[in-house]
Amino acid sequence: MIGRILNILNKYSLLELISYALYSGYLLSLQWIGTFFFRLKVIFWNIQIGKSSKVTGKFLFFKYPGSKISIGDNFTSISHSSRAMATSLFSPTCIKTLSDSSEILIGNGVGLNGTSITARSRSIKIGDHVMIAANVTIMDSDFHVVFPPQGRLTNPGYEYDANIEIGENVWIGTRCTILKGVSIGKNSVIAAGSIVSKSIPANVVAGGIPAKVIRALETTKKGSNKK
Repeated sequence: MIGRILNILNKYSLLELISYALYSGYLLSLQWIGTFFFRLKVIFWNIQIGKSSKVTGKFLFFKYPGSKISIGDNFTSISHSSRAMATSLFSPTCIKTLSDSSEILIGNGVGLNGTSITARSRSIKIGDHVMIAANVTIMDSDFHVVFPPQGRLTNPGYEYDANIEIGENVWIGTRCTILKGVSIGKNSVIAAGSIVSKSIPANVVAGGIPAKVIRALETTKKGSNKK
């Protein structure tokens, strides 16, 4: 043990080690505070959650009476720039249901980063082990009719809302937008900055505006990805 400590001291300066230790402690305190207030909000809004949630930064809920929000085990959310790995975050993580028919169902092991998820009247399902990078927006509605234009401010167009389903092990890159009525098949990757307006199959990389399949992911017989 003493030899290991001496090797570390020889490799790094004392100032670097102190700075790293202080910053690590700061990040732990952010996570503790974020998780504490997250759990209070979950109780306040009567939201179902699993065990072992970890939240760093702000997390906003709005749950319409009679709607459903559930979050599985080992959930993580990051919405603080000090904890973001490779990009800035525009806003807190925000989950909203806007009518009694809407629901947001999040599986186990899901990670969000400053994500906005809004279910106005339909269902948004996110499968197990989905990774969602910073500043992604997911919504089941246009919130206004498209045509005629004079109706956009007065006609909410509820009948055009549509379900969203994101399969297990999907990775959604930073600044993507997932629009109403789409499904994303399991294991697929959505490239950064994409707008997903049509469904994406399983085991592919997709990207662009609108997002299209770029290539297939090679898989083993058991279905796991090869590098």
